[in-house]
Amino acid sequence: MSTTHETKTARLEMRLPADTRALIAEAAALTGTSLTDYVLNQVVPAARRDVVESRTISLSKHAWTEFLDIIDQSDSADLAALRAHEPAWGEPRA
Repeated sequence: MSTTHETKTARLEMRLPADTRALIAEAAALTGTSLTDYVLNQVVPAARRDVVESRTISLSKHAWTEFLDIIDQSDSADLAALRAHEPAWGEPRA
């Protein structure tokens, strides 16, 4: 999957029905790749997509505009007081 020649040291083993393995092996043969390369060519892009999707938040234009309006608002009196409050870390309890 990568353009560099990485040393292959990690293994991934799985149990699956014999007919499923035969199907994957046939598909690999039809594409002229090894079983390992075939599986990697299918799984790695899907894994990358899933990771990116899990790390991405998508908003509609309307939701984005609402979000910007909210963060641009001035602090309320309570929030301003909270931001100005000096924490009492380490002070003994009363």
